[in-house]
Amino acid sequence: MTNISLFLTFLYVAIAALLLILCLATGWKRWIKVLMVLVVTVSYFVANATFEDMLGWPTPRMLPEKFLINGVVIEEPNKERGVEGAIYVWVTALDGNRPGGAPRAYRLPYLKDTHSQLSESQRKSRNGVRQVGSIERSGGGTGNAWFKINPDNKIKLRVSDAPATRLPEK
Repeated sequence: MTNISLFLTFLYVAIAALLLILCLATGWKRWIKVLMVLVVTVSYFVANATFEDMLGWPTPRMLPEKFLINGVVIEEPNKERGVEGAIYVWVTALDGNRPGGAPRAYRLPYLKDTHSQLSESQRKSRNGVRQVGSIERSGGGTGNAWFKINPDNKIKLRVSDAPATRLPEK
């Protein structure tokens, strides 16, 4: 546990203690007290999910439309050990042909064709050829891709060599 997560745990304990004092010391109606307990309890789970994203765990959210591939880890399925398999990619979203923010880790379901494409991408990256990916979603719903969870896990991934960068003129 890091110092920040330990601090947050102590804050949650303090909030729970204050809630307990409020519930015992006030003459509020019972339904108000129950509602307060439920709201605080739900907030713990919402905060946990939020902090998990902040702490660097791979997100199940959908990949950006176009991205630079920084790294890939492939976990193949293994029925003997009960492992479903997954593909973890570390990508930087591209805004046009420029990086559009900090890199982000994503968790994709294991698919054989995605495995082969990203393995080839890793091989080329080791040889110094930067790789760019783009996706096509088949039936992904509406909303911004950054906030949208991938409900059907059906994406078509395209990986290609990044365009050569030109140095600015002097």
